[in-house]
Amino acid sequence: MHNHNCSFDYDNTLIRYFFVYDQKGDIVDAKYSRPHEENISRLREKAFNGSKIYIVTARVPEMNLPEHLDNSPKPEEFIKCMNLPIEEVIYTNNRCKIPTLREYGIEEHWDDCPEQCRRIQEECDNIKVNLVAAPDGINEFMREKFIKILSA
Repeated sequence: MHNHNCSFDYDNTLIRYFFVYDQKGDIVDAKYSRPHEENISRLREKAFNGSKIYIVTARVPEMNLPEHLDNSPKPEEFIKCMNLPIEEVIYTNNRCKIPTLREYGIEEHWDDCPEQCRRIQEECDNIKVNLVAAPDGINEFMREKFIKILSA
């Protein structure tokens, strides 16, 4: 049994997105695609082996966007639909995840954001970081998209 606390980012870590291109080949949007089956299997295996699992997301909890702007399920809906063994969903409101990871005693974290992973690696000797592959630049694109929507 591996009794430790693990956390997973949500967007592009537990669910996948893809870029939408216009006729010229320019990126115009990013849309929800499907569950990230590999990481969901990893999450279930960790929980089965005794780990407590948390979702630590940069999302803003009260963000309710029309489906044409974001067609992804909310973390709580996704957990229920997929019957995931999650202790808690923690929203960081676009802030650094390190204080949350420390507060919850996280020992291993999965995230698709290279910058977030780099900072955790540099500042937290006791947290193993796993960078999740995602389409190049999608993390920044989605972050900017949601900042524009929230500030409108």
